[in-house]
Amino acid sequence: MFGTGLVVAFDAAAVSVAALSRKPGRRRVRGFRRVRLEPGALVPSPAGSNIVRRDEVREALAAAISEVSSGTGGRATLVLPDGIARLAVIEPPPGAEPRDYVRFRLASSLPWPASDAIVDLLEIDRRRVVGAAVRRVSVAQYEQVAGSAGLSVERVHLAPLMALGGLLGRGGRSSVHIVLGDVAGVLSFIREGKLEVLRNRRRDPTEGEGPRLLAEAVRAARQAGDGTGAVHLTLSGSGAVRLREDLGPSVAAAGLEGPHEWPDAIEAAWLGGVLG
Repeated sequence: MFGTGLVVAFDAAAVSVAALSRKPGRRRVRGFRRVRLEPGALVPSPAGSNIVRRDEVREALAAAISEVSSGTGGRATLVLPDGIARLAVIEPPPGAEPRDYVRFRLASSLPWPASDAIVDLLEIDRRRVVGAAVRRVSVAQYEQVAGSAGLSVERVHLAPLMALGGLLGRGGRSSVHIVLGDVAGVLSFIREGKLEVLRNRRRDPTEGEGPRLLAEAVRAARQAGDGTGAVHLTLSGSGAVRLREDLGPSVAAAGLEGPHEWPDAIEAAWLGGVLG
């Protein structure tokens, strides 16, 4: 999925760039830079315009690139924010082409014609996938702003699928994982490395967000038939540090954190998929 080069992630609050290198047996981040955006410059949306103030986003991206790369451009993988795609756990029937079947299943829920959708998927076991559909014109907006900053786009991925892929590869105890973007988040319950529950929703960052998320985590665990209220919860992504502090260490364990030598990366949950 990833070689060396740059990984560029967009969200409403910032543009992030990670420079990758490869050591025997693993990838590592050799540089990371996050440049903040003014509110309204980038608005993740499934149907509307995402790159609202293109020059501002391009300048932030160029500034981030200059901090981590010796050149002004290069090969890049784009990571698009949560909140622009439709996600669902889908079980394609035997013999069906998974991407075609995901497109068919998600078609009725899309706020645009299914023919305009780009489909991505994450295999979660031998039967099921997490399917995602994003509008082609939305992807093009991110590709165009990356190109205007001198980047050659090789691949495009969705942040929630990347973070979820990193979580599925971790194993360990049964947990509810909440991965937050600036405008949306994904809640999953994973038991013994298997995905049992998946929910993708818009965020409500108003006062009381932490207790609301905890209540949602408890409901997800009960839905999966696990426990009677005590939940092992991990929080990662945008604002997760604050939410962990609000909830306390008894319920909010460390989630997918970026490399500790790059403090700005601590809330970049998608790095779990890059480095996994």
